[in-house]
Amino acid sequence: MKLIVFGATGRTGNLVVERALAAGHEVAAVARRPAAITIQHQRLEVIRGDVLELSTFEHAITGKDAVISALGSASRAPTTLYSTGIANIVRAMQEARVRRLLSISASGLDPGPFFQRVAARLILQPLFGNGYADMARMEAELSKSYLDWTVIRPPMLTNGPRTGQYHTAVNKHLSAGWALSRANLADYIVTHLADSTTYRAWVEVANGS
Repeated sequence: MKLIVFGATGRTGNLVVERALAAGHEVAAVARRPAAITIQHQRLEVIRGDVLELSTFEHAITGKDAVISALGSASRAPTTLYSTGIANIVRAMQEARVRRLLSISASGLDPGPFFQRVAARLILQPLFGNGYADMARMEAELSKSYLDWTVIRPPMLTNGPRTGQYHTAVNKHLSAGWALSRANLADYIVTHLADSTTYRAWVEVANGS
């Protein structure tokens, strides 16, 4: 498949690019600072672009089979990175007639079992409340589109290895699962690019054994 990845310089986005290339896909990686992408591969194209400025990347979506958003921000300040970014991506996809989009969100937006709700309220939301608020706006933006989107809501992300073993739940909460390695998240994304059971759905993913 021909893929385009936003947030490719982030810790998860970088792994998505690596995993997609390893799986044989052609990848276009969008970055404000192309030099930050150190991966070199004959099937990798690095594009200078800013997700907040549609004109810098809209041409690059034409001809792609799927779009992956691994946008992220380390800042705790109010942001529109997720919502404005996804709105621009959706607009470009509609113009290019590309339908498939996978976007990373967070499980803390809609926590499930009791202990997850407590953790979200006491730990995650105070720390990342502004980011979570914008992720909620991002998800609302996607729900209004006609695209074949999948929102992926991981729990706490770690730097653990790719095991290929993880639990998933579509449009429902996992009964357990406190963490997910970024490598397993990247693996899930790349192995579910064409999974129609996740179209227009949110998915929870957590490490399994």
